[in-house]
Order: sequence, then C-alpha cells, then structure tokens
Amino acid sequence: MNEEVKKRAVLNDGEEIKGKGSRSKGSLAETDIYSYEIVSSAGEVVGTAEYTHHTAIKGFGVTQTFTQKDISGKMIVDERW
Repeated sequence: MNEEVKKRAVLNDGEEIKGKGSRSKGSLAETDIYSYEIVSSAGEVVGTAEYTHHTAIKGFGVTQTFTQKDISGKMIVDERW
C-alpha cells in the first residue's frame, strides 16, 4: 500500500484500509487510480477511498489526490498535492 494512503487515511479504532483494485487511464496511461475499502473490525465495509497518481505528459509534473468517503458518501478526506 502506498505510504501516502497510510498517512492520509482517517481510520477509527479497529478499522483498516484494504486494497480493492487499480486501473490506469489516459492516452498514455498517465493516471494510475487505486481503490480501497475501509473495513470495520467486524468485517463490514464502512467507507471507500481512492488514490490517484497523475504524471503530466508535458513537463512530467506529478499530481496526487486522495479522497475518502464514509459508506453514505460523505467526504471525510479530500486532498491534492
């Protein structure tokens, strides 16, 4: 798991973040998208998270984002750097 995801995820006691899958998008697959589930100690999915890593084709600048939502869709974390 990406260190940025571990650092930025907001987890309650007993919760953990588990990888769900990944995909790439863009004409040159310049954006990598990683999906996660937030799971309670009882094994129930209580939220979702997504981390993206985009490398610009021109200039090779990098943009990263992390979003985390609870199970109802309420935004908990929305960061871009």
